[in-house]
Amino acid sequence: MNESYMRDLNDEQMLAVTTVNGPLLVLSGAGTGKTRVLTSRIAHILYNGLARPWEILALTFTNKAANEMRFRIACYNEVTHLCNDLWMGTFHSMCLRILRYNFMAAGLQRDFLIFGEDDQKSVLKRVITNLGLDTKEYNPSDWVDKISNIKDRGDFDFEKMNLSDYERKILNAYNEELQKLGGIDFGDIILFVLKMFANNNEILQRYQKQFQYILVDEFQDTNAAQMNLLKMLTRDKESPNICCVGDDDQSIYSWRGAEIRNILDFEKTYTGAKIIRLETNYRSTGNILGAANSLIKNNMGRLGKDLRTAPGTGDGEPVYILTLPSDWDEAKYVSDTIGRNANGNYSSFAILIRAGSLSRTFEEELTAYGIPYKLIGATKFYDRAEIRDAIAYIRLLVYPFDDISFERIISKPRRGFGDGAIAKLRETGAHFMDALKTVKLSAKQEVAANEFLESFDFDWKNMAPKDAVEMLLEKSGYLKMWRESKDVDANERLEHIRELIKSVVAKYDTLPMFLEHAALMMTDDNDSESDDKNVVSVMTIHAAKGLEFDTVFLPGWEDGIFPNENKTDNDLEEERRLAYVAITRARKRAIITNAMVRTVFGQRLYQKPSRFIGEIDKTFVKTNIENNEKPKYVKNTNNGYEKKSSVVGKMVSHKEMGTGVVIGVNGEILTVAFKTRGIKNVHYNFLRFL
Repeated sequence: MNESYMRDLNDEQMLAVTTVNGPLLVLSGAGTGKTRVLTSRIAHILYNGLARPWEILALTFTNKAANEMRFRIACYNEVTHLCNDLWMGTFHSMCLRILRYNFMAAGLQRDFLIFGEDDQKSVLKRVITNLGLDTKEYNPSDWVDKISNIKDRGDFDFEKMNLSDYERKILNAYNEELQKLGGIDFGDIILFVLKMFANNNEILQRYQKQFQYILVDEFQDTNAAQMNLLKMLTRDKESPNICCVGDDDQSIYSWRGAEIRNILDFEKTYTGAKIIRLETNYRSTGNILGAANSLIKNNMGRLGKDLRTAPGTGDGEPVYILTLPSDWDEAKYVSDTIGRNANGNYSSFAILIRAGSLSRTFEEELTAYGIPYKLIGATKFYDRAEIRDAIAYIRLLVYPFDDISFERIISKPRRGFGDGAIAKLRETGAHFMDALKTVKLSAKQEVAANEFLESFDFDWKNMAPKDAVEMLLEKSGYLKMWRESKDVDANERLEHIRELIKSVVAKYDTLPMFLEHAALMMTDDNDSESDDKNVVSVMTIHAAKGLEFDTVFLPGWEDGIFPNENKTDNDLEEERRLAYVAITRARKRAIITNAMVRTVFGQRLYQKPSRFIGEIDKTFVKTNIENNEKPKYVKNTNNGYEKKSSVVGKMVSHKEMGTGVVIGVNGEILTVAFKTRGIKNVHYNFLRFL
């Protein structure tokens, strides 16, 4: 085939692209080209006239993934002109599109709001207080997660759920408050579609008929609500054209509702389904894949596949496993190794940690070595307070009934409105913006109230969105507040706001369109501002999923840390899948380290190597502890001890260079990672074993 979208596909990929009839599960291992398969498959359907663009529903988990897929399809000359009308986006964005069009049938007002996590906390704080409960005991943040988990079950009949009295009471009061405020939360976006489909068969049938082909990316990450949506859209079809692409070995998000059973039970859900395995990996060397394969085979709950290298890749270097004396020695070793080998190309290195709490030693050592790094997962653009403030101002401009946004910004800048004034507004029973015009206030508050109301009183609908936002933030005094602020980061905050106005808001034709985008971005995992800076990436393994680097350091592989302590058998399998994901991020080099002593919450603890290290086939690794044999020593008049077997991993001291750990042996020359002097080669006669 000469079509551009078919070029360079391997046999497995070609089969997945051209198998277009009936249910299909594509088991796509790490680095096997799943995005290429999805985009080529959509192009194949369009080019052959099997469906019109709006008859294809392609569901992803991040906006970034959806944008990447749309861009790639547009690059195929044969179908460039057909891309614009595809229904392609996240589960939430596609369901939101359905709700906007069918808001009355869904029981929503036309301009319903979408409440993000901050808004939910505000609503819950009010609800919990009104119920006479203590917010310290019933923490609103915890209840955001609890309610999200309840709604992710995909069951909208809360009364029949097995909930405690307090769960039911808080959930019902919370949902009632959302309704009063004219809003829904993110869990509701899918749930309201499910409820509407269940209650209105005509609307369900319309979408069943429209979506002739359904494609799902990262299928292993779907939760119960998302799976119920897929089942509803494909119900009553004898052999639905649904293609789900995923990897059961990379299912690592059960803590946020992902159900691995969705992928494991695909053949039960869709009778007659075909399974195609993509096993040719275009990312990693043979030893890296061998180590990953040997580790994941210890899991029982998997459909099974073996990754193999693309032709010509070769085995490459072994996976290195190093035992170091302490967590600080571990951080120094990693930093020193990067410093000696980077040659200015820092972005080819990544340090992937099991938990964010492990980053501190690496941050300090990388800084000490003068190595630039970025802590991925730090404050994202849409999580910044000043960005959320600006969005709250815009929301109140567009939706004057948005009391949650009102409460957020009425004191930014300060206007003399404390809890007492807010209580007065609430007592009126009207929305706060309306109440502000009629309620009895002090003379000072009245002046402030009039100025506040006036800042929203302009014809924003006939202005360019970016100009309207700039005018609003100027008239309200919000920009002035930061210009006059003495905070050290005030200028940086102003830059972020300018970025929002000139680079984001400016892209949208209307403010409501921008607000919908902003609401979705606030829950997106992939909205980082820069992915291509020349820095070492330090991040959790969860955050690294989908990424790849030439050299990957995997520290902290110790029982109790990785796998995490107190894990059940099912949890242990997910921890092992996480380890598999970690190893397969490496293109050329994977280095696993563990410390014999680690400081955890101020306590120095003696650690055991992770059980996962023992599960990796030794064929693919090189370790600094040979056959788990403990080093033996005898007295020597020279330096206290003489080496009789492997001394790698032992602490030593040097008269001038201080203490360090032996990381290599070449005859009588020992390679030592010194605490303050880095890695040096020293004759063993000049060292004293500790």
